[in-house]
Amino acid sequence: MAIIFILEMIFIISIPYIIGGILVGIIIWLIRTRLIKSKILKTLIIITILLFGCIILSNFKDERPDDLCAEMNEINHNQSLIGLSKEEVIQLLGEPEYESHRKNMNDLYQYDAGSLDRGLFWGTTTIFFDSSYGCKFNVAFDENDKVKSTSIQYVD
Repeated sequence: MAIIFILEMIFIISIPYIIGGILVGIIIWLIRTRLIKSKILKTLIIITILLFGCIILSNFKDERPDDLCAEMNEINHNQSLIGLSKEEVIQLLGEPEYESHRKNMNDLYQYDAGSLDRGLFWGTTTIFFDSSYGCKFNVAFDENDKVKSTSIQYVD
């Protein structure tokens, strides 16, 4: 089962290279073929193929959270903090980076949750880096100072 998963991941990661190889093959075939006699038409077809290839490859991106962001995403997904008191949250996550105490509103704690990198990655190597977003983990409390909800926020 693990081997199939690894092969699938290698295939998914290799998609830009597969597309690029197919495009190169089509271009070489177009240059060598005698079916299309006009050099201008061949040139236009090649330019069109390259343009579409660049559009496809430039849109192939991936997101990679760092360890802290992945951990906070897991906590948010599992909703494992729901029902805990403020003291229990502080004991688990530490002191919040930001606290909001507004009248007629529930309290909110905000924690730094690492970062999320966007780009094209091959294993642990970054092939193309696009941008990085900061992750913030929000913990909202109800009127009884128990965790009502959690959320992840991505900021530039």
